[in-house]
Amino acid sequence: MQEAFSELSPREPLMVTAATFYSDLDQQVLTYLYQPLLGPVAFSLVTFLWTEAQQTEKTAHRHDLILTTLNIDLPTFYQARLKLEALGLVKTYWAKMADPRYYVYELYAPQSPTRFFQDDLLSVLLYETVGEQRFQQLVAQFKRQPVTKPALVDVSHNFLDVFHIDPQHVATTPAAIAEANESFQIKAAPQPQVTANTQFDWAFFKQQLQHHFVTLGPVTQQRQLILTFHQLYGLNEMELAQLVADSVDLATDQFDVAAFKRLVLAQYQGQTKITTQQVAEAPAVATPKADFSKADQQLIQVSRQYAPYEFLQQLKQQQGTYVTQGEQRLLERLVARQLFPNSVINIMIHYMLSVRQMPTLNQNFLDTLANSWAKAKIATPEAAMAEVKAHYQPKPAVTKRRRKTAEPVQKETLPDWAKADYQAQPEKLSQSDEQALQASLAGLKKLRKGQES
Repeated sequence: MQEAFSELSPREPLMVTAATFYSDLDQQVLTYLYQPLLGPVAFSLVTFLWTEAQQTEKTAHRHDLILTTLNIDLPTFYQARLKLEALGLVKTYWAKMADPRYYVYELYAPQSPTRFFQDDLLSVLLYETVGEQRFQQLVAQFKRQPVTKPALVDVSHNFLDVFHIDPQHVATTPAAIAEANESFQIKAAPQPQVTANTQFDWAFFKQQLQHHFVTLGPVTQQRQLILTFHQLYGLNEMELAQLVADSVDLATDQFDVAAFKRLVLAQYQGQTKITTQQVAEAPAVATPKADFSKADQQLIQVSRQYAPYEFLQQLKQQQGTYVTQGEQRLLERLVARQLFPNSVINIMIHYMLSVRQMPTLNQNFLDTLANSWAKAKIATPEAAMAEVKAHYQPKPAVTKRRRKTAEPVQKETLPDWAKADYQAQPEKLSQSDEQALQASLAGLKKLRKGQES
């Protein structure tokens, strides 16, 4: 929440511009394919922005116009804007040197249905959000059937059979046409990307594929998807190669991406035993071990031994609960952003479930925490633990007071975090929290020994 107020103010002006055209097909794609990913607030926001961009007269507005129109607060707007940016629908620019400073929101039309379903991140996210049955319905809704029957002969005429053009104009383009070509350059739409910051050995992975007689070309095209599953689930090169081999269609001898996704998800929904793979992280030099208790040091060590999903799964089992599909989607999105190594994500999970005692991972809280840690450049579990210790404050005990019967008086007060002179006060974990941490570590060790035996 504090991140939103530090990034922008309701009084700051904004301009909306469109980098691409927006057609009726784009509206259908946005409604049916993107809306499940965006949620109601972000979908309303992008619809409002496109309405503003299509106005003939361009005028600047303040952010409070959007907040009033959509009936939302600033943190809700900020989280919705992050979703639009992550899905490649909006690019945000900030003119911080201007007086007053202002924002420019550049809109991009959604991907075509073909590109959407061919994009690993978008299609997987939609599949996990709506489920397999609805996913197949959407595929059928946007799928087209081009003519492929060999008995049909194409008798269509080409352009020059119908139209006549002066050859001189073709050889030497008129200045007006050249100027028009230059003015109608369309910027490429941003796409969700995954950068490889893991220790995944791609060459060794391809060697394993060759041992399974798998054609490399189609698999190489799915590099981002494979790296995402590697970091999220801790699957190593040999395990992924085996899953790819099991996904090859025996009839066509081609790699079936949809089958590969189902196998990976089915493996984890069935809680199959795996071998974890650590990811690269920055050296822990900022915080000495003396700053941490023995339990803290044990948690840091454990955080390096698990993939995020496995860590969450073990923690949930210890608490007598299970990983929900929503939590699985949240983790996959966070890993796909490639902001943190696995160990930092695990500290984040432990903070939410064990320290904050949340029953499940909460999307808004996780997004806020991830943005805050990314801004603070948290890159090691030691730094993550120090961040937790610096900002965690236990909930104050509720005390009952006797009150005299009187007319209720409503008094508007700002919360502490909204005051101008607010500063977070560091506080050490209480003895009960320390004991809870020790119990969590003991449970994780016990579960891990049971897996290895």
